[in-house]
Amino acid sequence: MSMNFSEFKRLLGADPRNGDPGFLRARHSAPEFEQAAIEAERFEDLLDRAIDIPAPASLLNEILAIGQTPPETGQPSRWVPMALAATVLIAVGAAGMAWKWNRGWDSVEEYVVDHYRHDSDLALGGISVGKVQELFAGLSAQAAPALANIVGVIKYCPTPDGKGIHMILNTESGPVTVIYMPETRVTDREMFAFDNVEAILVDLQRGSAAIVGPDQQSISSLYAFVHDSILPAVDNS
Repeated sequence: MSMNFSEFKRLLGADPRNGDPGFLRARHSAPEFEQAAIEAERFEDLLDRAIDIPAPASLLNEILAIGQTPPETGQPSRWVPMALAATVLIAVGAAGMAWKWNRGWDSVEEYVVDHYRHDSDLALGGISVGKVQELFAGLSAQAAPALANIVGVIKYCPTPDGKGIHMILNTESGPVTVIYMPETRVTDREMFAFDNVEAILVDLQRGSAAIVGPDQQSISSLYAFVHDSILPAVDNS
């Protein structure tokens, strides 16, 4: 039995690099299937680069030089590890900023538009609560049960500042997209429109989210729900 495009898109959203024989046959069955797969792989490559920031080539030599440099007379030896830590932080921070500005997003709004246009037609499927919590746990976060129970699509995605989560919720007013950005700050309740949809930004306890839906009323009604449903992970240690 051949796979229809909606089913193909659902599986593609869950695992763009799916190696299942049936999935691969469907991919090569028509141009629109192949194009959708190519775009999804391109987006996954972007995510891989977002979470795999290499340290500068000179970092190791700089660290070794700090450790081998004798302290000046009267200078406490504790400055050596402090200088080492500072070097690492500066190097990692610089690499992170380079990734952020090389993606071509000049603002959170521009990122949301770009991201939504890429994944707005993902087909809704059955997602387990355990899967939802697993992905959130990977970002040191958790979803309230009321949110986890209405997720129809969920996947990791790149954000302006690293790794985030893309979700589509099954709501009473229809599918609504929520993008969780754990390291990105936004102007709370800022709204904007594009492509016949409306978006609102939500400042969270950790990071932020964007809600994208068909009209202003539907996304505004979800503001408090999303705000109270995406939480930092509980430390049980």
